[in-house]
Amino acid sequence: MQKDFITATPDSGGSGSTTVTATAPANQTESTRSTSLSVAGGGMTRTVDASQAAGVVTWNYYFSVTPTSLSFVAGGETKSVTVTSYRKKVINGVETSTQENVNWTPTVSGTGFSVSGSNVTASANSATTTRSGTATYTQTGSGKTQAVSLSQAAVVITYKYRIEPKLISVSNAQYGSVTKTVLMYKERYVNGVKDGEEQIEYSLLDQNGSYSPVPSATYTNVWGGTWTIEKTGNSLKVTTISGGSNPSGGITGVRLMPGTSYAGTINTDLNLGRP
Repeated sequence: MQKDFITATPDSGGSGSTTVTATAPANQTESTRSTSLSVAGGGMTRTVDASQAAGVVTWNYYFSVTPTSLSFVAGGETKSVTVTSYRKKVINGVETSTQENVNWTPTVSGTGFSVSGSNVTASANSATTTRSGTATYTQTGSGKTQAVSLSQAAVVITYKYRIEPKLISVSNAQYGSVTKTVLMYKERYVNGVKDGEEQIEYSLLDQNGSYSPVPSATYTNVWGGTWTIEKTGNSLKVTTISGGSNPSGGITGVRLMPGTSYAGTINTDLNLGRP
């Protein structure tokens, strides 16, 4: 006999004593349930109440963070992770489809790193070595953790060389000359951002590609125009030897070398022109 959630067997019997077994399947609800069974015989009816406790509710927690590692450029930047955090209801050991989002909290270790929610920020690294850290995400309730490895490149220091002025104009007349003060500056860049400069000594080089400093050099353009350049300290004296066939033609790229010996850099920003 089936009555609500109770199955009673047997559902009938003869004279004398009969044992009736009442069976209840697992209660997959969160509420206590009850019913009653009635047994009739010999002109009498007896009622037996039956109740079953609510299902035992637990939760399965799910937690993941991707990616599990982040790399940052030396200049600093912000990157994000994807956090998946939820739990599913379990009744009497059986997982249901009921799902809830679960909060989580982040912490971070390591110099120069900070965390806000799913965003991880690395400030500019001014050290000449790489640095590392760890962002740790902890799920509320379960205590589960996920770690994200953090690494940042070492500082990148580069130099650029600047001259002022970049143009010397000289008369096209033979032996016309002009003397200009030309200064060279060494600019320092940290992670691509200029953070200072200093005036430095420089050398004059021949037009032919030599890397040996010279006190004076002769430069010629494609129209036969010829100039001599004499260096004294930071002064360059430019003299027209021949104007050539193009009276407006000048020289592009006078070769100036930082310092007094070649170290891989030649500045060619200085040009010779006409008034």
